Amino acid sequence: HLSTFYDIDTAKENMEKMRSDQHGPVGKLNPTTMSIRTKSGEEVPVSLSASIIRSEGKEIGSVGAFTDLREIFKMRRELEEAHLQLVQSDKIASVGRMAAGVAHEINNPLAGVLIYAELLQENLKDRPEQLADVQEIIKQTLRCKKIVSELLEFSRQSIGKESSFELEKLIDSCLSLVTKQATFQDINIVKEIDPHIPAMVGDMGQLQQVFINLFINASDAMEGFGEIKIKALYRPEKSSVVIGVSDQGPGIPEEMQDKIFDIFYTTKPVGKGTGLGLSISQNIINLHGGSIRFECPPTGGTTFIIELPIESTEGGVEEPLFIGLDE
Repeated sequence: HLSTFYDIDTAKENMEKMRSDQHGPVGKLNPTTMSIRTKSGEEVPVSLSASIIRSEGKEIGSVGAFTDLREIFKMRRELEEAHLQLVQSDKIASVGRMAAGVAHEINNPLAGVLIYAELLQENLKDRPEQLADVQEIIKQTLRCKKIVSELLEFSRQSIGKESSFELEKLIDSCLSLVTKQATFQDINIVKEIDPHIPAMVGDMGQLQQVFINLFINASDAMEGFGEIKIKALYRPEKSSVVIGVSDQGPGIPEEMQDKIFDIFYTTKPVGKGTGLGLSISQNIINLHGGSIRFECPPTGGTTFIIELPIESTEGGVEEPLFIGLDE
């Protein structure tokens, strides 16, 4: 019976529409978007076209045709997402070009400041008060050079040298580097890597940079105490791998979530972050044909989710060197 999936109030409303001339000729209902329920209770978007059946001038019933709109709505969402990705890619490319120009202009003056500051440092060894000032100049200049270096990295619009690698080994190489830091001494690392993940292809140096950045961000979010969970799942139907990096920190405030991938935007205190790490990471993942997003559940914590495609290779690929991986 229609009432099992078609709300009686909605049915009455549609009959009233058919009796008027606001939604088509009197007695007919032009295609109207609405929802119906399946046997399982699922709400399904449909388009309804209907007509009143008359006999001897009296209404004796109605006939209607439902068109399932799920695929159409899905395609519409995918088109909207693709459009947003194109806009974002164009934005990243424009900012990248600007960043490269600024970085090159700043690099040479910074090099000069650093050289003269280091010369002053040599000449002020017996004047501790002035020496401390010069050392602060050197420290801040080196920080500026780091920002310039990251700007140049952000401006890269291509993948470097690609090679075949095992994802778990890549992750282990990154963990080997970061877990030596003091901020990781009270961090528990939990790994769940799908054993069926095949060899992948990509720029390992760039991908190492992404994972190291996510691991350090997770540690910073928990202020050096808690658990980082790394989970990787093979999706053969999409020929891709989904990697999640979760922390137990406070999460990202809702008002900051739309800006988290913006260049120079950071949630860290002044001097603790440049606001380039996630921008660079997003750029690298995009260049590899993947995607990166995050989730902040109400219970706290943040999970960054990366999806990367797997490109099959046929022999001839050199065995990769995993920097920082202890054999």
